[in-house]
Amino acid sequence: MKQLYLSLKEAGLMFKEDTEQGEVDFILFETYENGTIISGDVNTFETLFGDVEENPTYEALSGSHTFKLESTQYTMTAEEMGYQKYFDQWKEQGLFN
Repeated sequence: MKQLYLSLKEAGLMFKEDTEQGEVDFILFETYENGTIISGDVNTFETLFGDVEENPTYEALSGSHTFKLESTQYTMTAEEMGYQKYFDQWKEQGLFN
């Protein structure tokens, strides 16, 4: 994921924020005209997409992923989780290798 994070950072789509858990890295997904942003923390992103950590290509991220939240295991596609539109945008911007 390191290369993907570097690409996102270079594109201005990553930021740090102080939280109760300390300084946390976030991915900026969307910004609205009124200034509202949609973002997600890197730890959650890695929980959802950790199965492709070694090779986070557009195709791999767009596929089906199995992950565990608390004690429940889920299998969902990026589309079902609501991330596919962001992956499509990143692909258009050339952020994938």
